[in-house]
Amino acid sequence: MTDQQQMTQRLERARQAGPGALAQACAALLAEARGVDSAAAARAVGHDRALAGLIAEAAPAARLAACLADLARAKRCLGCATCCRASSPTLYAEDLPRLKAVGLGWESLVTLRAGERVHSARLGGLQTLERELIKLRERGGSCAWLGGGGCRIYEQRPLQCRWLECWSGRHAGQLEERPRLSRAELLADDPTALALAKEYEVKLPAEALHQALAQVARGRDQAPALSLLELDHHLRQAIAERYGYRPQALYLVLGRPAVEVAANYGLELSLKGVSPVLRSR
Repeated sequence: MTDQQQMTQRLERARQAGPGALAQACAALLAEARGVDSAAAARAVGHDRALAGLIAEAAPAARLAACLADLARAKRCLGCATCCRASSPTLYAEDLPRLKAVGLGWESLVTLRAGERVHSARLGGLQTLERELIKLRERGGSCAWLGGGGCRIYEQRPLQCRWLECWSGRHAGQLEERPRLSRAELLADDPTALALAKEYEVKLPAEALHQALAQVARGRDQAPALSLLELDHHLRQAIAERYGYRPQALYLVLGRPAVEVAANYGLELSLKGVSPVLRSR
């Protein structure tokens, strides 16, 4: 029995059970064929008008199987949002007009500083950055601009989103030669913010924070890390109060709060009595 025949049989059984079971079967088969998880496949099935129409009319299993096979082989984005749920995109210099076109300001962006330890969706696991990255903000590990209906800025989506092709193997690593967007460009019209960013790098270098947190993760002295976390908290509070920058805007100006960076080392801040301590998450 061919793969197409097996698919047809599975769809016929699901078809007899009703539209809900049929949609689930289509998603399961697409997940197997395309190599994505069930949630991603279900999203792709819902986004494909032809397949969704066949499911709604309870079309013959053979027609459904043919449509599903074509979808699985399609050399295009299916809207499954697998990449969107893995991470937000890194931004490049050519993305600046796109950000302006959709009104994405400072509070939509985050700086990952050179020397920080960050999760890499492409390489897997944690990597130490060799240079600064600007990214769209995330929510729960997914791009913050992923909504229930898909990407909310799709027409002006960043270069990295346009470049990625899961079906062809084209990946972000191939964009290494493209100039990345930097704080220097984004903060160019606000010399105060640019000066604060430079001063913060001197007072709280990413490498110093990395060394202190790595020491705690190895079960050693917490004092240096706690001192840096306290310094970060006070600097952000003072900058917000004195210059009027909103805390969310400081994710771009200064980078992520140190307590969030600590999470990449498996650490979280808590209290032991009245004293702050770093514990394993």
